[in-house]
Amino acid sequence: MNEYPHFSMVGEEWSYNPLITSYWQQGKKNKDGYNGCLNTIMDFPLQDALVKSLTGNEDASYNAPFTKLYEMLANDFVYANPNQILVLGDNHDMDRLYMQLNQDIDLTKMALTFLLTTRGIPQIFYGTEILMDNTGHHKVDGLIRSDFPGGWKEDKVNAFTGAGLNKDQLGMQLYVKQLLQWRKNNPVISSGKILHFAPYNGVYVYFRYNKEKTIMVVMNINNSPTTIDTNRFAEIIKGRTEAVNILSNEKAAIRSGITVNPKSATIFEIR
Repeated sequence: MNEYPHFSMVGEEWSYNPLITSYWQQGKKNKDGYNGCLNTIMDFPLQDALVKSLTGNEDASYNAPFTKLYEMLANDFVYANPNQILVLGDNHDMDRLYMQLNQDIDLTKMALTFLLTTRGIPQIFYGTEILMDNTGHHKVDGLIRSDFPGGWKEDKVNAFTGAGLNKDQLGMQLYVKQLLQWRKNNPVISSGKILHFAPYNGVYVYFRYNKEKTIMVVMNINNSPTTIDTNRFAEIIKGRTEAVNILSNEKAAIRSGITVNPKSATIFEIR
């Protein structure tokens, strides 16, 4: 690091305890005086909380959906730099995200939306965008790390061109493309601040904001459309009255409330 001070190193500390993962991040003031050289660490605690929140596998002590995710994100004060943490839904050593979420497309969309709008550096495991899974072979590394389809003449499916992908796979691939394109042009996501509110009635709401822009993300785990009271968020909305869906460009008034689709994560720009 003395020779290459801007060199970036990512460390895998596979613990679900943020006190342990944060210990290794560069700049953390540890009581034993240790100062690591890893400017980026993998956020396994948040990955675990995300999957458990979406699948309903939260501990009995968590009474409301998303509570585990909310409380895990609230641990960010233990990190030297939360914006430098690598956030992930899966990797080559665990079941693919689509399988972890019981092959539920809506839940997979919600997970990817969270990963691409929360603080930190998102990592998308290849094939997640076309719903690759390892069905029937729980934690079998060879299947989890299967070839990405396409690129070889004998491949009947080509995910580079879309040939052979089914409707669900094409839809997810397009969704991820649109979300990434939007994210690339909105630095508020990569460098802005985050403010989140306690989950209520199956809905978790958080904001990404800077001086130029305010983004609201609404995660709704309910199986029916849900209306949320926007007065709860007055401190961040600050009298603004309109929300624009960043993908559909649809506008909605937010003076007192806003309705979101079931089993969805919707991104709004507040104006």
